[in-house]
Amino acid sequence: METKTEKKSVFIICSVRKADAATQKMLVAYKQKLESQRCKVHLPHLDTNQYASGYEICLQNTAESMAALQTYIFYDRESEGVHFDIGVKFVDAYIHPEKEVYVMHYLEKDPLGLYKTDHLQMLFEDRFGGYEVWRGKLKEMMREEIISIRYLPNDSFQYSHIALGMAFALCRIFPKKCIKTHYNRGIMHQDGQYFLLFEQSFGKMIVEWEDHQQKK
Repeated sequence: METKTEKKSVFIICSVRKADAATQKMLVAYKQKLESQRCKVHLPHLDTNQYASGYEICLQNTAESMAALQTYIFYDRESEGVHFDIGVKFVDAYIHPEKEVYVMHYLEKDPLGLYKTDHLQMLFEDRFGGYEVWRGKLKEMMREEIISIRYLPNDSFQYSHIALGMAFALCRIFPKKCIKTHYNRGIMHQDGQYFLLFEQSFGKMIVEWEDHQQKK
């Protein structure tokens, strides 16, 4: 008796608000190509409720990203959401190294001539100061019960949004972890739950890791 093969779950990390019509068209075409290969594909600008709050959008994308067996990153240096999602995937790939993560490249003259060459490790080596550096930051986050975040103006938002995505993912995996800010906005902890109270745009921030053991 023939059985149906379960579809492979795929998540696409890409810009939503800053993506132009041509980029969105290319992403939809790639989603359709993967679906023709029996993949279940989550493309945020089509499959995530973009009218939800910022917190709900992060919840939806984080859940889909962490459920995916395969992830394709269409990197956009100017996108805050892309860096947040990369942070989430960094945690997921650390805990589940068997998952496949690819950075996509394409030729402008032939947008569907996509090819995957770089992996997540290469992306962090090339753009974010080193893969092992971020593994060290993640291990530090995993040790701490409280991840402290301080918001300050910062033009280099990429690093802070990756860190925020990492912290958000860790709180989904370890509900007792607490993320707090130095102000009455951002992320707060209450009765074992956490709430993210930021606007549609995250704003500029930097993330501080505090060694609470030394303060005791």
